[in-house]
Amino acid sequence: MTLNARQLAAVVKAGLIVTNADGTAKEEEYKIIVNELSSFNVTSEQGQMLIETANGMSVDSMVEILKSLSYDDKKYISGYLVAIIVVDGDVDEDEAKAWQAMCSLCEFPQTTAQDALDYWRKH
Repeated sequence: MTLNARQLAAVVKAGLIVTNADGTAKEEEYKIIVNELSSFNVTSEQGQMLIETANGMSVDSMVEILKSLSYDDKKYISGYLVAIIVVDGDVDEDEAKAWQAMCSLCEFPQTTAQDALDYWRKH
């Protein structure tokens, strides 16, 4: 999977939305976001710039960017968001609702959280 900087910033934005949905962002959740960026060979400096871009990005822009991705990319991102939800061992209802809303708004493939997570882990 290859994403450009704008697409990666949208992925970061989605991750931050899910991370903050329960009102408490945990270190483990941020680590998933950082690890995801490094899987795209993003340096620390580039990662910081992407986070800044994500923080300044509107939700509408994020949705439009993510909607335009391929089916497989969307499926992967859906699993990445589930990974953020489950990493701390507490599946928070607000985070789950944020994931469901993201899936709907961004037209991600309809799947269970477990199937999305399994797909992400395999790719």
